[in-house]
Amino acid sequence: MPVASLSTGVDISFESHGQGEPLVFIPATGFSGEVWKPFQVPELSKSLNIVIHDPRGCGRSSRVAAPCTIEQMACDVVALLDHLGLGSAHVLGHSMGGRIALAMALNFPGRVTSLILAASGSGPAGRTGPDCIPGLPFFLVVELVERGFDAYIRHEICDSDTYFTTDFRQRHPDRVRAFYEVAWPTHARLPDYLQLCIARHNFEATHRLGTVRVPTLVVIGDGDVVGSNHLTQSEVLASRIPGAEYKVIKGQSHGFFWEQPEETNAWVAGWVKSHTK
Repeated sequence: MPVASLSTGVDISFESHGQGEPLVFIPATGFSGEVWKPFQVPELSKSLNIVIHDPRGCGRSSRVAAPCTIEQMACDVVALLDHLGLGSAHVLGHSMGGRIALAMALNFPGRVTSLILAASGSGPAGRTGPDCIPGLPFFLVVELVERGFDAYIRHEICDSDTYFTTDFRQRHPDRVRAFYEVAWPTHARLPDYLQLCIARHNFEATHRLGTVRVPTLVVIGDGDVVGSNHLTQSEVLASRIPGAEYKVIKGQSHGFFWEQPEETNAWVAGWVKSHTK
């Protein structure tokens, strides 16, 4: 990936593939742009200009040297659009990436052609539960201490229902392992990961959802078990963003992009096509 020194003061590693309507993919907490390469880039770049990047703290981008915010990471993406000479783009954000995409739509609406919020949320006010507070949630601290960071990430991807359903892991252990081998080498390491988690849990935009003015698709797997309670959060997103469309994927957890790549590519392409002027 080439690296761009952006006006936000960070170096961001990125790639641009294909021609056509631009679509920016923003990954989940700690993941680099590499996770989009096995399935999304090869297929969707046939008809679209697919832009992927390593968010700050991930892959070959700048480390997180100090506490940062979701809004700062949204500014990174806007600065990357400037670097690429793109006035606006469709933006797809997964999990924490959806929070970054939402911040873009709220603060830079003219730069976002349409929005896909996949398994994401708008902040603690959009969900319920004792862990739904700003800062590092207790369950995450306990997991990291008990397992250790490397083992925690491997467990999340390979051995839990977080990303892949039990049935899929049992039938396709090779594909689960392949995803882990793509994701882990460029995954954020512990200090950066903690800063990103703090940014994720300190983000709050639930009170601003009614001001979103770009076409929005909210997507969630009905088996999503991630601690941020994305099922509840997705319902809030869909009900409060004016005109938002809501898609629930049956039998899927947090990682439907990699468990059902053909199906997800189809509806992503369909959404972009239907919202291209």
